[in-house]
Amino acid sequence: MDYYCRRFGFAKPELTYNKTDKDKTVWSAEMTVGGRRIGMAREGSKKASMTACYVDVTHYLEECDPDMWKQFLADVKTGKDLGMAHPVTFNVDSRLAEEIQDVGEDIRRSNLFLNRPTTSSNGPVDGSSQTTDVPRYTRPSASQEVLDSKSEDLKKRRERYHEDPALEKIRNTRALLPVFTKSEELLKHIRDHDVTICMAATGSGKTTQIPQLLLDEWIEKGDGAKCNIVCTQPRRIAAISVANRVAQERGEKSGKGSSVGYQVRFESNLPDEHGSITFCTTGIFLKRMQSALQGERAGRSLEDVTHIVVDEVHERDVDTDLLLVVLKRLLADRKARNKPIKVVLMSATIDPTLFQNYFKDDAGKPADVIEIPGRAFPVQKNFMDDYIPALAKDRNSEWVFYEPIVQKYLAHELGQDAAQLPGMRGHRLLLDQSNNETQMARDEDLDLPAPLVALTVAHVLRKTEDGHVLVFLPGWEEIVSTQKALMDGRPLLGINFSDSSKYSVHLLHSTIPVAEQQVVFEPPPPGIRRIILATNIAETSVTIPDVVYVVDTARVKEQRYDPQRHISSLISAWVGSSNLNQRAGRAGRHRPGEYFGILSRRHAELLHPHQTVEMKRVDLSNVVMHVKALNFPGMSVEQVLRETIEPPDPDRVEAAMKSLQMVGALDEHQNLTSLGRVLLQLPVDVQLGRLVLYGSFFRCLDQALTLAAILSNREPFLAPPHLKTEAAFKKNSWTPEEFRSDVLATLRAYNAWSEIQSSGAYAAANRFCSENFLSKPTLLLIEKIKKHLLQSLYTAGVIDVSAGGTATGIPSGPRGGRDSIPSELNANGNSYALIAALITIASQPKYAIRSSDKAYRTAQDKMVMIHPSSVNSNTRRPDRAEQDPFVDSKQIVAYSEKRRNMTSTSSNPTTYLVTTTRLDPLTYILFGAYRISVTGRGLECDGWLPIVGNSDVLDDLERLKGFMEGSMLRVFEGIIAGTSRRQLPPSRRDVDREHESEDEDENMRNRPLTSTEIKELDLMTRDIVRILDRYSVQRVASQSRQNSRPGTPRGPLDRSAMRSPSFFPKFGSRPGFNSPHGPSSAYNSRPATPSRLNQDRGF
Repeated sequence: MDYYCRRFGFAKPELTYNKTDKDKTVWSAEMTVGGRRIGMAREGSKKASMTACYVDVTHYLEECDPDMWKQFLADVKTGKDLGMAHPVTFNVDSRLAEEIQDVGEDIRRSNLFLNRPTTSSNGPVDGSSQTTDVPRYTRPSASQEVLDSKSEDLKKRRERYHEDPALEKIRNTRALLPVFTKSEELLKHIRDHDVTICMAATGSGKTTQIPQLLLDEWIEKGDGAKCNIVCTQPRRIAAISVANRVAQERGEKSGKGSSVGYQVRFESNLPDEHGSITFCTTGIFLKRMQSALQGERAGRSLEDVTHIVVDEVHERDVDTDLLLVVLKRLLADRKARNKPIKVVLMSATIDPTLFQNYFKDDAGKPADVIEIPGRAFPVQKNFMDDYIPALAKDRNSEWVFYEPIVQKYLAHELGQDAAQLPGMRGHRLLLDQSNNETQMARDEDLDLPAPLVALTVAHVLRKTEDGHVLVFLPGWEEIVSTQKALMDGRPLLGINFSDSSKYSVHLLHSTIPVAEQQVVFEPPPPGIRRIILATNIAETSVTIPDVVYVVDTARVKEQRYDPQRHISSLISAWVGSSNLNQRAGRAGRHRPGEYFGILSRRHAELLHPHQTVEMKRVDLSNVVMHVKALNFPGMSVEQVLRETIEPPDPDRVEAAMKSLQMVGALDEHQNLTSLGRVLLQLPVDVQLGRLVLYGSFFRCLDQALTLAAILSNREPFLAPPHLKTEAAFKKNSWTPEEFRSDVLATLRAYNAWSEIQSSGAYAAANRFCSENFLSKPTLLLIEKIKKHLLQSLYTAGVIDVSAGGTATGIPSGPRGGRDSIPSELNANGNSYALIAALITIASQPKYAIRSSDKAYRTAQDKMVMIHPSSVNSNTRRPDRAEQDPFVDSKQIVAYSEKRRNMTSTSSNPTTYLVTTTRLDPLTYILFGAYRISVTGRGLECDGWLPIVGNSDVLDDLERLKGFMEGSMLRVFEGIIAGTSRRQLPPSRRDVDREHESEDEDENMRNRPLTSTEIKELDLMTRDIVRILDRYSVQRVASQSRQNSRPGTPRGPLDRSAMRSPSFFPKFGSRPGFNSPHGPSSAYNSRPATPSRLNQDRGF
């Protein structure tokens, strides 16, 4: 009704009620709009009559105007049905207003802006020209003489392997594996067919043996050097551990000098070329494909690869599904060039029909399946119904059953059967029992009861004498909570987990350093039983020796995304029954084992067979960029994704394309822009890629890299269930009052930890993590990602054009200095206003405006709330009874995701904003708004957020934004041109330079940035930073007058930022000037010739 009234200019509808009491109470409701009655209803209660009246009116309006109804449904998907939000007021003083106008005008006159490319593409999407236009580099093949020599060497090495008595036990063990009983049939099938689907049961030896069988076959026929196998694994730990195991079985050590190696994110240990097996993650293999297609010289050629083995293909993550598309195209390409390649798909729980039909041969016949039996021992499955009642009788551990988190879980899983347990008789959770099958299936945000998991582990250890315990948990927080429950000293059936002579607790998670994870594959000291707390990384591929018992929460972290509502959530989802069986199978690899599920038997029977594949539930923006990078000739993104094994919904693809157009990675014809091509070279999401690019240009690189690493990971602040208040207080202490932000709180905490860690005071750094509830593995991963990103910026040529070109001199070092950030690029590292702007860039289009004390409005949602975990939540402020002097009545916030309360029984569960940052209107306009319309009152941003105030200033600000973005188009185009030039042989570069002249009046496309343009970029960013800082001082001072709090947009984020040189290099930082710019302005009194400007500024 709001939509209808707004569209036709009516006032709010009037509802009148009438109550009659005869035989029974009846309420009648009538709705009047514009003086005309349009709906009525009669029901037994007032609320029911109101609801029925609205339904009646809805049916009436749909019948009267079907087209309007269709438009309404379309607008609901995008939030247009909500209309405009309440306006935000923007005010600046006259001096800053004049500065905004002058800086915009100076940028407009710069060469950087004048040489900008046209924003519209010349034509429709062209699949053949999506990636960087660089000359293709064909790596010369090894000579026949070299290959013959290497083949002979491999043959001799294999003969020595068979003769070495030290390897006899390994040879005998391998020969007993079930895969060897089918080896001849398998190898023949691979020789005769392009695609082989291998259904190999758990324990068959498929992962370690099939790649070796293929290589050894070629070695024995004298062609070993021509056989090069790539074996993809879904996870880093699997790729590394399997490579090490295979190398060990061959009497080698993985890496250089061996025929076996691996390549994963952050770590590469490649084997010798010509005659090798390389284990890698699926994402790394796709990256290799991308590099090969873009003609990069670095890395190894894929032309020599003879076999691609895709292990655990059933996992069906996005990378795997995209890899299957790539393999189909690669098979056709290699066959056309008479250079065939063999593909082997392997899994223990595969749905063969789906893959058989996907990989049909030229005659349309489905691919064949080779089945290999396993060597697994029986596993007894136990569920909560079976063992919890017996555990409840132990008075020593009765405390577990009085924990609220455990009681809630017991009521959910066992229903009325839980009434017999301690503390549960007559419990309110059982009085209103809604534990039906529908609720059980969807209740995916139920907190995991760590004390109950710990008690189950203790039960396993008490009832058995040997064998290790593998515990499956959904994520890091649950791992840490369970570890604390095991080690905090409270009684657990008399088991003392702190007794290091009997027990050792190990953690397996993607953030744990590789060396620490590999410990679980080595034999423990005598008498030690291991408890391994792991995510699903231990579910497939890897086999941990002597695991006989599995404790399974049946949960997994799963990313889900609603493209219409822009809701992205990482939830703790229930696994599929196939995953549950796979986990149970881990207990039967060495001898008969037992499985203990932390769920009821009835719930286990209700699980879906498989999890929803990633392609159908995640944001596809990165997938689209992958497709663009892989450059399928003559095919659009939509066509490529329609060829995936289970295509995503077209609406999801369209939403991803629109998102990439919004950030500037794609143009209106869905072609890659120059920005998009730069972003392809950065190993992060596009929004985070833009963040680090702007961080480099705006001389705030170290903080930008940290921000990107933080936002690409989970929250490092932990919140243990029994210490949530203390943890919240610690996190809250790290955010500055004037710039309240979850990300900024994490940034400051990380910087403090990093300073201690880098000094070598590791004990103090660990203590710092403990005192501040920080996850050390997450902080270490942030550190790794920063280095990885920095190297990518160097490779992409971004550093060369930053800081006016003064940061191009790379210091000497083992990696060419690419682990260090030039000090010039951190000059603005202590500007909170700039850091807030960088967070704004990374958040686009996820913004909200405050609509009441606790509620906010987004582009798609009429009412959302800030999640209690955020520092911007009212519940997180120790002084929340007082008015926050730094929050506006129409405060704008950025957020990282929207999360719905999935456990709510309400038909309309609350939507929360997670990881929030307060923004000011100036920052939002310059760095957040995507499409701005000028109106009589001010600006309308992205069709939903009006900003009002001095219309002249707002017009100038809108123009400044346009000039800045236009200049950035030229920057990205110049970076791409510079990359192309670096790919040319030196002789070609010199020829091209001879034909260049800065005075040429010609199209600058495909030309690197000139030295003048590079300096102008630096000058532009300096002026914009100064505007942000000055506006922030003005805003904070205005808001804090009531309590005389000083306003400062800069703060001590870290010591390096405090030592950084001023961004006013010649005159120093000064508090005020007589003119709008002062002598420190980048464009003060801009002369007609840019070169003189640079001389005046000391360049």
